[in-house]
Amino acid sequence: MRIIFTVLMLCITASFAFANEWISPIDKKYKAKNIELYNNFDRARALLDSWRGQGQRLDEAGNILQHILEKDSNYAPAYRELGRLYIMAGHINYDNFERGSLPPSEFAILKSIEIEPEYADSYVLLGHLYTQMKRYKDAENSLKKAEAIGTEIPWLHLNWAGLLEQYGRYQEAMQRYQYVVEKGTNNRKAYASALAGITTMYRKMRQYDKANESFKKEIEYEPDNAWSWGDYSSFLLFTYNDVDGAIKNGREAINIMNYGMGRFTLGCALYTKWAMLKDNPATALLAQQYFDEARAIYPYPEKVIEKTSGYKYTFITAKELQKWLTSQSARTQ
Repeated sequence: MRIIFTVLMLCITASFAFANEWISPIDKKYKAKNIELYNNFDRARALLDSWRGQGQRLDEAGNILQHILEKDSNYAPAYRELGRLYIMAGHINYDNFERGSLPPSEFAILKSIEIEPEYADSYVLLGHLYTQMKRYKDAENSLKKAEAIGTEIPWLHLNWAGLLEQYGRYQEAMQRYQYVVEKGTNNRKAYASALAGITTMYRKMRQYDKANESFKKEIEYEPDNAWSWGDYSSFLLFTYNDVDGAIKNGREAINIMNYGMGRFTLGCALYTKWAMLKDNPATALLAQQYFDEARAIYPYPEKVIEKTSGYKYTFITAKELQKWLTSQSARTQ
């Protein structure tokens, strides 16, 4: 069933323009009620905005939010941020989450809405959550509810874009992402998400040269974001046929944060370089160096074979690694 969305006209934007810093009327209410609790809430929100996979930031934010709710069990903004925290804590990679990690987020966000039924920003977050849960009609209804109440939070456009993407409506999603970039926002996480969304849409539309340039803009904006370097490495290896670039960016990714997917992607790139060089006597020694580095970073060749066998630029990797595994097995018999 085709979902009917509100049409976004980029030429008529005055009524949607971002303020210098959007503050929800609900948040203003709680700020006036207790400035100390609000400042703590704002600190927890800033920690979540700055999260790029660092577990300690989630722990710190969680402790702050728990303290707030101990002081005021009906503090709606804290429940909304708790919902965000659960989404982040359950995230594995891309659109994958740990089993059972998202329902607690739904409970927390719905609790914030139960306390404050006109909390538009909570509906915006709920729309994102339902998209991740693949409950697309619920996501649509939540985002429409947020629009009906009124909010200038940039995540409204970003979460609409995420939903549109699930239905293959890439050009409409692109408009939403570009709108946030063109209008600007003080929320660095939202702006970075808009840049990443533009890159993703170029990739979905197979405009790979534009995707390549878009990745560079992401990294220029957030050079300390390991995920951006790692995603760029993956794109260069599997889609753009630039193995050297994949290795360079993959090394940068794990230098910033030594995370599993980053090591896996870099390992695939290093094994690929080995496979390309190994049969040439002039480069055999160099090939072995790449192989040794790959083994040190990611010593699970079976998983590398499974991944690289599915792409034309890395099929050689799977082929040569399988030959290597067979030779190793023969030696141990």
